[in-house]
Amino acid sequence: ESDANACNSAIDARDYETAKSICTHRKDKASALMGLAGYDIINLLKSSGTSTSTLTDPTGSTLGKDDNIGASILNILQLSVADIADKNTRAAAISSSRTNLDSASALLQSSLGDNSSSPLTTDEILLNTFAISFAMQLNQLEIFDNKTTSTSTLPSVNNLSCTQVSDYASTKARVVLIAMDGHLWAAERNGMMCNRIKNAVDALADNTTVVSASFKQEDKLHFHIYDTVCDPLESLTTYLSDLALNLTELKKAISLSGDNTKVIEKADNSTKALMAAVGCVK
Repeated sequence: ESDANACNSAIDARDYETAKSICTHRKDKASALMGLAGYDIINLLKSSGTSTSTLTDPTGSTLGKDDNIGASILNILQLSVADIADKNTRAAAISSSRTNLDSASALLQSSLGDNSSSPLTTDEILLNTFAISFAMQLNQLEIFDNKTTSTSTLPSVNNLSCTQVSDYASTKARVVLIAMDGHLWAAERNGMMCNRIKNAVDALADNTTVVSASFKQEDKLHFHIYDTVCDPLESLTTYLSDLALNLTELKKAISLSGDNTKVIEKADNSTKALMAAVGCVK
């Protein structure tokens, strides 16, 4: 077989490890990496028969709002709780998927735009847009979807503590509060962020200024702790920037209306809302 035929045969057979090694064109290599991440037509067809609706807080109000965009993407990639029951195995699979998505995007992002010597085709821009938006959402889950809760994003001023929500240990909460399941509850996001802020303030030689002035200044974290808390989230900011560039190029080529690209817009909105809520805005 020619190299092209061997590449196509490997992709058609879903032998993405082989395809990654033998395919020579950037789109084919990126497609193989996307396949390794779980994004292919077979998984898309499987996911179309299942639902990932937003969940209603069974405790009444302690868990808050459920952001289910991550669950939708895990469903597409066949990485959901229904597909991989064990939390540690699922977390490892999500991490591996994000690595492959990042690798696919790395092949494409540098050629984005008309100034490139070999600009991306419309198909490549679309592929890159999915790779970035999916990787961004998986990264968000890795950082925040850990079943830790807090009643607030900010620790208590009096004793720098983060208070678990009252129904945290209840049976009704445990049914829906699952680490790395793609359902990111407001209380879950608050829990991870509150502890990050608490640890950053504790590490200051003199934290009186931060505590007395409040941890937040308007919509941003106090500048004394901003870098410590927000630097680990810089990857999300990079994803947002890269995604914005791809969406701009994509809109020049095709209409983004339709169900097939709604998940991209929702992932973008989800991450922007999260960054604003935790005070890590530029």
